Amino acid sequence: MTPWSPWDDSITWRIPLFDTVSGIDADSGTGRPSFDPPEAWARALAAVALDLRCLRHGRSVNLDRLVWDLSINGDYHVSVGWQRIRGLGGFGIGGGLTVDVSYGEAAAWVAEVVQDDLAGYEFVQWPSRGRHLLRPRLHGADPVWVDPHGDVVLCPIGHLCENAGSWR
Repeated sequence: MTPWSPWDDSITWRIPLFDTVSGIDADSGTGRPSFDPPEAWARALAAVALDLRCLRHGRSVNLDRLVWDLSINGDYHVSVGWQRIRGLGGFGIGGGLTVDVSYGEAAAWVAEVVQDDLAGYEFVQWPSRGRHLLRPRLHGADPVWVDPHGDVVLCPIGHLCENAGSWR
């Protein structure tokens, strides 16, 4: 099997997730598919998008009009990323995960790659209060945020803002 490349033939959905409004715009390069993206992946992007609204530390970034890319190549490998907006660089990454992974696996992976991208290129610690980062993990089949100091589960991914006050 050859490594996945974002330049392979693939189907890409552009998914704006902001202001509690979302929509899907698909483009395969040759036309629009008549089907929705895999539910687990769409839910994972939505959950991480909700969590991006809180506990960001460092450079100020505006994520209000973030448009996510979800791509599936011919080998059914998934890539995620987002479009460049107002001073925030775009990114796209595939990690060998396929369309048939569970919501938990997809959400934990998406949270991790977004966390890595923000810290590595945008100088934003997320989620953080400025000391250390929470870590996305699977707890059973559920994607959760874990405080690495004590390995304590804080909350499910997608519920960070409503639980941010319970993290010391």
